[in-house]
Amino acid sequence: MKISLKVLPIFLLLIGCVANQEVERNINNKNNQNQATAEAKKDNKICREVSVSGSRLKKKVCSTVEEEEDRAKKSQRILREQQNRERVRSGMPDPG
Repeated sequence: MKISLKVLPIFLLLIGCVANQEVERNINNKNNQNQATAEAKKDNKICREVSVSGSRLKKKVCSTVEEEEDRAKKSQRILREQQNRERVRSGMPDPG
């Protein structure tokens, strides 16, 4: 009986230490997640998966909102130039 009374406080102390470490880990994980979301908002990065020609695997591409807008404008400009070239070759009048 005396042995179990001596072991009980040691056992409770160990459980308390383990629980304390678990709480600290959870707090650290939450802080890391908050920092990651803050950095992502700061960078305004958009990540998406893109199909790669000649592969079944998709590639993850991340870029800022500004880069996405620039890419869209460039694509529109290239399309317009290509359509104008075709119009000139075929002799069609410019629509406007």
